[in-house]
Formats: sequence, C-alpha cells, structure tokens
Amino acid sequence: MSSLGFTPSAPHNAPPSSLLSSHDVHPPSNVHPPSELEVQSPAVPATPYTAAVVYVLTTVAKRHPKDSIYRSLALVQKNVPWRYEWPILLFHAGTYDTDAGQTAFRDKLRSTAADQNLTARDTDALLERIDFIHVSHTVPPGIPTDPKVYKPVWIDMWPGYHHMCAFFSYKIFRHPRVKDLTFYFRLDDDSFIQEPVCFDPIEYLHATGKSFAYRAEGEDWQGVTAGMWPFTSNYAQRHPDVEDRLRGNRWPWAPKRNWPDYGKGMGFPGFGGNFEVVRIGRFQTPEVKEFFRELESDQTRFYYSRWSDAPVRRLTVSMFLNMTTDVHYMCEVEYMHKKAKYPGCGCTPLPPRLE
Repeated sequence: MSSLGFTPSAPHNAPPSSLLSSHDVHPPSNVHPPSELEVQSPAVPATPYTAAVVYVLTTVAKRHPKDSIYRSLALVQKNVPWRYEWPILLFHAGTYDTDAGQTAFRDKLRSTAADQNLTARDTDALLERIDFIHVSHTVPPGIPTDPKVYKPVWIDMWPGYHHMCAFFSYKIFRHPRVKDLTFYFRLDDDSFIQEPVCFDPIEYLHATGKSFAYRAEGEDWQGVTAGMWPFTSNYAQRHPDVEDRLRGNRWPWAPKRNWPDYGKGMGFPGFGGNFEVVRIGRFQTPEVKEFFRELESDQTRFYYSRWSDAPVRRLTVSMFLNMTTDVHYMCEVEYMHKKAKYPGCGCTPLPPRLE
C-alpha cells in the first residue's frame, strides 16, 4: 500500500537533470545532515528496547497484496544489518487467517527469495520473522456504506485505502501488537531497500536518541487535503504550546491564514509513509493522544475527504517533536518506492555497542 496522492519534493542541490528522478528529495534545512551523527556516547549503550518491522498487506478481506511484497521482504532481510532480527508484522484483513493461506505466502516467499540472491540460511531466518496479524477494519458509525450514495474522494479505492490512511495516522499506536514496543519500522509492499545499508535503521534511532526518521518529504495534493489547513490553524490557536512548537519548527503555513476558506485548493506538507522509523512512545503522550482524539472526532476526514497518513504524520511530528533534535532524514538508505529511486547520500556506521 502507498500514498498515491503524495508528491515528493525536489532537492536543493540537484544533480544534472538527466540523472535526477522527479521523485528525489532533500533534507529540510533544519534537520541535521547524516554526517553529523549524534550518539549518546562514544559507544552505543546496550539499553534494551523492542521493535518490529511493519507492513499492511490488505485492508479488505480476501484481497491479496501485490507480488512486489516478496521482493521487498527479501531485500529487507538481505540489505539491512539487523542488530536484532525483530518480527516482521504483516497486517491483513483476513486474507491470511488460515494455515493454508499463510503456508502459500511463505512458500512463495521462499521460492522467490533466490531472485534477490538471498541465501537459503537468510531465507530461513526471514521466514522465522514473519508474523501474520489480523486487523479488523470497519467503516465508522455514521458513514454510509454505499459509496455510490456517499461518493467519497477516491471512490474506486474506498474503503480499503481510507482504512489504511486512518490506521497509520493514529490507530497503529493503540494496536495491541504495537503499542508496547519501543520502535516500529514501516515499509510498504512496494518499498525496496536497494543496496546494503551500513546500519540498522531501528538501531540508529536507539543510538542517537532520535524519535522519527523518514526517507521522503513532499506534498499531498489538494484533492485529498480539503479542510486540513483550517483544522491545523484552529487546533494550534487553541493550544499555545502547539503554536509555539510549529513556529520553532518553521511550519510552512499556507498564505492568508485568517481569511475565509483558508488553504482551499492547496496541497499539504507530508512525509512519505512508505518508509518511516518511529519511536512509539513519543506518539502516545497525553498531548498527542488529545490531538488524535480531535483528529478522529470527525471520521469524514478520512472516510470522505481521504486525509492520509503522509500529511497527518508530518503535522503530528511538527506539532509535538523538535525537527532539529528529534527527527532524522534517513538518506543513507538507497531506496526505491514503486519506480521512484532515492539515491543514497553516504553512510556512516554506528559505533560498536557496549555489551
């Protein structure tokens, strides 16, 4: 699953146009470049933590993911030097409830792993990590269940895509399998870690004390962001601490903030949701929970207007984290989403851990 309405930004220091994909991105100016690796001590402390890699395979019963999931999983196993081989949680809406369904998935993963030059030993290790998690997605009360009557935005993908957007925007932080972990690393079924990485992305957040890492930033287009600008402005005005934090993080307000129809016809800043590493506790604080309650108080935002996790994540991070000290632009990872390539920017290994 992917944020199809999300358009990544172009870089400041662009290579020649013949070499530059339109999907390449840059780090914001107030986020440390990767060369300024911040660690808590000369060697990484051996503080225990828990984590998982997270994929959403299906949000509609009996629907199957794209075959690209098998390539994505094999590359995750092959190209990340995992400090610990955490579980890989495959969320689904019932497709893999049966032993037969799970066995078929594992068999196909095993049979295709060699296509990515994954060794038999690494293939066995990957299969051991797979954990199928059933998650029930239902249309919220008050939302008509007939899309031809309701006519939501992106009617052809309703309600499955809308379920996914709501799930990753806020519901994941309450899910029983995730809520007590320290970190999760989210990828989509069309996310590909193209080349070996010099560090474990989860270990990176642990070592540096960061709380959020992303691979792409950009903008969700105006067709799926109706109402987001006035929602943001009104919430910030009612919460002075949020207003101050947005100012400190140089939040890019749309023009004419106090005018009627504020932000109408404009897109909204976002982080690409197909690659993110999250310190879960930072999204479970009382003030963030209050924000999430406000966000979900009107479910037409997700189930009619099709707000997505990409702008919601950017907004939540900007409201409650420090973009300079808490956030990392993880350009060290050479990455591809669908057919969009994100070249690496060089990688500095983490120091050894203290055992």
